[in-house]
Amino acid sequence: MTICFYLQQGVEVLDFAGPMEVFSAAGFRVITVSRKKGPVTSQGILKIMPDYTIDDAPPFDILAFFGGGTNAATKDTGLIAWIESRRTSTSYFFSVCTGAFILGKAGLLDSLSATTFHSSIEELRTALPRTRVLANVRFVDNGRVMTTAGISAGIDGALHLVTRLKGEEAAKEVAAYMEYDKWVPNQGLVVAER
Repeated sequence: MTICFYLQQGVEVLDFAGPMEVFSAAGFRVITVSRKKGPVTSQGILKIMPDYTIDDAPPFDILAFFGGGTNAATKDTGLIAWIESRRTSTSYFFSVCTGAFILGKAGLLDSLSATTFHSSIEELRTALPRTRVLANVRFVDNGRVMTTAGISAGIDGALHLVTRLKGEEAAKEVAAYMEYDKWVPNQGLVVAER
């Protein structure tokens, strides 16, 4: 399976790096995509050169969004149109932290449950009145669309998705490889399975 990590300017390093390690160690093909050619600067520190832009990205199975710099991303009509254009060809959508705002802006959280970074819960409730926004949950799995709280919850959510797609033993092997001994399977909310 191929997972596409959309990286916007200001993206939070650990929001994407933790899940990237999980999916890579689980044998997924990980590609990175940004709005335009050129480096993306994560948190004003780390420069990343994405593989593709939204104009030349190949097909993928999973599309993931991450926190940091999401205000500008949610206002980018070209990005939102691109997400909508990939809606039917994408099997799963995944977000960490405030990446949920991007999924919400694209209408992917309408009539679903979701979560985000603990300090952004009320803001997400205001931004997405048709979404049941939950606090104090590591991740929310709606079957096709999954959102997580911040940083370490993104790793938990990624391990949960690996469990769904490859089995719990595969996820346990990844957690052991990463020496991530804080993972508790099923510590999130599964609303629906796909």
